Amino acid sequence: MNELSNDERNLLRHYAEGDRLISGSQRAPVHQHLLRIGFIEEKPVSLRESLIIVTDAGRKALGSAS
Repeated sequence: MNELSNDERNLLRHYAEGDRLISGSQRAPVHQHLLRIGFIEEKPVSLRESLIIVTDAGRKALGSAS
């Protein structure tokens, strides 16, 4: 299993706390990495905004993080 960095864990926890919208090109490298490894998904809600959803894999990773 991938070991999450502190930045990845913090961003994933932030996303898991509730509905998160992200605008346009506001995608940091940490966000892109979480998206690539399947810990988050993006669902478009408008032309400029996407809803960030933590996947089951992301929740599992948070649960196992100490």
